[in-house]
Amino acid sequence: MVGMWMLAIASSAVAAEPAVDFRRDVRPILAQLCFTCHGPDEGTRETELRLDLAQSVFDESTGSELPAVSPGHPERSELWLRLTSEDESLRMPPPESGRSLSDEQLDQIRRWIEQGADYPSHWAFERPQPPVIPVVRRGDWPRGAIDHFVLANLERRDVEPSPEADRETLIRRLSLDLLGLPPTPDEVDRFVADDSPLAYENLVDRLFASPHFGERWGKHWLDLARYADSNGYLGDSLRPNAYLYRDWVLEAINADLPFDRFTIEQLAGDLLDRPTFDQRLATGFHRNAMKNTEAGADREEDRVNRTVNYVSTTGAVWLGLTVGCAECHTHKYDPISHHEFYRLYAFFNNTEEQDVTVPAGPAVAANDADPSEEVAKAEAAKIKAPAMTEGKKDRRTTFVHVRGSFRDPGDEVEAGTPSVLHPLRPRRESADRLDLAHWLVDPDNPLTHRVTVNHLWKHLFGHGLVPTADNFGITGEPPSHPELLDYLALELVRSGWSRKALLRQIVTSATYRQSSNLRSELRQRDPLNRWLARQSRYRLEAEVIRDSALAVGDLLNIRIGGPSIRPPLDPRVTQYSRNKDWPVSPGVEKYRRGLYVLFRRNTPYSMLVTFDAPDTSVACTQRERTHSPLQALVLLNDPVFHECAQHWGRGLARMGDCEPRVWITAAFRTGLARHPTKEELDRLVAFYQEQRTTLDGFSAADLQTLIGEPVAEGLELAEQAARVVVARGLINVNEFITRE
Repeated sequence: MVGMWMLAIASSAVAAEPAVDFRRDVRPILAQLCFTCHGPDEGTRETELRLDLAQSVFDESTGSELPAVSPGHPERSELWLRLTSEDESLRMPPPESGRSLSDEQLDQIRRWIEQGADYPSHWAFERPQPPVIPVVRRGDWPRGAIDHFVLANLERRDVEPSPEADRETLIRRLSLDLLGLPPTPDEVDRFVADDSPLAYENLVDRLFASPHFGERWGKHWLDLARYADSNGYLGDSLRPNAYLYRDWVLEAINADLPFDRFTIEQLAGDLLDRPTFDQRLATGFHRNAMKNTEAGADREEDRVNRTVNYVSTTGAVWLGLTVGCAECHTHKYDPISHHEFYRLYAFFNNTEEQDVTVPAGPAVAANDADPSEEVAKAEAAKIKAPAMTEGKKDRRTTFVHVRGSFRDPGDEVEAGTPSVLHPLRPRRESADRLDLAHWLVDPDNPLTHRVTVNHLWKHLFGHGLVPTADNFGITGEPPSHPELLDYLALELVRSGWSRKALLRQIVTSATYRQSSNLRSELRQRDPLNRWLARQSRYRLEAEVIRDSALAVGDLLNIRIGGPSIRPPLDPRVTQYSRNKDWPVSPGVEKYRRGLYVLFRRNTPYSMLVTFDAPDTSVACTQRERTHSPLQALVLLNDPVFHECAQHWGRGLARMGDCEPRVWITAAFRTGLARHPTKEELDRLVAFYQEQRTTLDGFSAADLQTLIGEPVAEGLELAEQAARVVVARGLINVNEFITRE
């Protein structure tokens, strides 16, 4: 076998073969197939050879006559000889492991060695450097630096960017992305008719100024914060005041609180000098972790589990690393040791839960239409907000938990950070959470600003520049546009960590404004849209689907903030739960946005779960997007969507006895923010006529049930019912639940 490979080497010119990128092509192979026995985990490492360290890879004193890799010479590289050996006792990985390299993977490693075996450190652990803005051939397309990076990559592949989307598509895209709500027909008309050169930029600024921006982008953060209104576990008792943290997030994002301050206040607001109520409230971030309040539960075990969750969540949200993999042993792939996990654990080991009293006055009243009544209630009840504080007495010593068991303490450790990253600079001899928070947002940190801009990008394109948003480590996918990622990361810091400034730069780019139409050439060459030669088309999130239906049905209650609400829920959902009570919120409260729907961990609101609302036991860095018949059934039969269709249909009935094409066009524009094509209008008219004929045979009572209350005067019941059915059909159109 080796001879055959040698023949292949001799008969081909190395220079003619495409260059191998170690980070993209080789390291993932080594991490997947070799690091278990030759990686950072001393518990599973079987020899002195470490393939995760360059000096070990090229070292000639590792017990073998040959180095693992001899640059330029596969035939003198122990790694290559072992990978291709026909002797099963020598071949790596061992046959009994069940792992083996494909011919393509072997070819990648062969060419990497031949081309000099470049072994750079992992890209994510290196501080971003200001990239050079690339020069492009098509100079009329870019609107800014982002477009230069994207277009340069496309030109290398001989691919053209897509044309700009039409204005109806652009305003719907922007409104859904920035506010999570569809635009009204009047808003669409104003934007389409605006012929000023800054019409688009003015629209962007108007949307940023809307208080609904904080709701939309606050929900993105709450996914990371694993926000819920209950404790979880079997008892799953409610957290009646958890919403106060949620409201803080919304207000902070609307105010564009710089992300470094946003970070510091959530992780260590209580440790700031003379912290305000809001800064202490912000520490509710880690109060979102599950808590076992059941009788008989081991309180220390639960505290330890929550502290472990704090560490894993902090690592995932700010560092984009699977830090939790080092809880029981040294990380199998990334340079995070077992000891380093517990050094991070030590930052939180003396953190205690401590509620803070909500001050009466504006802090309480701002979210309610009747301030005096709410202030009186607050004074009477002394509302407590969830927060954290640093324990002062009987401080715990932190030990490594051998194999992850707190009952088996190992070495004592002090608070500290992974050595692979920049050094921690504590204010005092012993580091605390405030030092950790400052370390996370230190410009020398190579991860936090990259991870943050990747999260922002994914909400505007459906996927991040790094597709594995929770894994910037060695086994994660490399960035599709590394220079663009670094540019955006540095821009975030340069702007003073302004979320809105960075988002504005992205949404005003030509890259963002592209059509999402999938061209045939891209379907073959880039089906996942990693090259960004078009915009992305994807299903909306659960909350946005519900909000859109309420909005077009003219039912949406846009009040911002306040306690969670309970929309109508089929009692069978809670039938087998310990917590069967689900009192539906009164009046218009039940029509508030999905962000405010009470999320009970054991019995979450079924509509949200059907459309992939995340499990809140851990931080959700990327929502799933499934497509199932159950989702269509929810849109057809869920009480909320049925009521939206009724209300929408009754509004169409109030247009009076007009031509079907008139009210159907109005309905189409309300639901999809564009005019229907002739074919679409013809099909809807035919559908309406078919339904109208069928409904003529219904009884008045059945028609009344279908329509609901009230009934428009001067229009036959069958006609009103037909308009409800058309509205219901539009809610079930794929485009209604899709962002383009």
